Amino acid sequence: MSFIFQKVGRAKAEIFKILKNGESSAIGPGNAVVYDYTTAANGYSVILPTTALLNMFAGVTAEGTTLAASASDQEYGKVQIYGHHGACKWVGTSVPPGMPLVPANGTGGMVIGATHVTSINTANGEIQFAYAGESVTHVNSLYSATGKKAFIRAM
Repeated sequence: MSFIFQKVGRAKAEIFKILKNGESSAIGPGNAVVYDYTTAANGYSVILPTTALLNMFAGVTAEGTTLAASASDQEYGKVQIYGHHGACKWVGTSVPPGMPLVPANGTGGMVIGATHVTSINTANGEIQFAYAGESVTHVNSLYSATGKKAFIRAM
């Protein structure tokens, strides 16, 4: 497993991991991904979120990165695990800034954390993976048409 750290400087701080697509189809930029501990418990294979793996948040596919379908030459790619991401996919009718976001079951989007009972650890309080960076109102509870800003902390 490899990490990509930026040099110390005044630029925005971002950390990436090189991970492998475990899905049979491509995962585009801005999609939330979780570690695949159902079929490939290897620590570097990721899939779109499922109910059983919502607590296994791995990060968000980096801007400009598409993880090709599993078993292809381009199945590895950058997944952002820390820092500001300018194009995350969200699901929900209204997401105000500063709200905690967690992966949404069956999608590559994220939703407000309080909507998922499985994302709450009763011993340690609420587990928060990302924070909304802007206010968004969606039509019909669908994905945002364009990616939205968020701060990711999946380390």
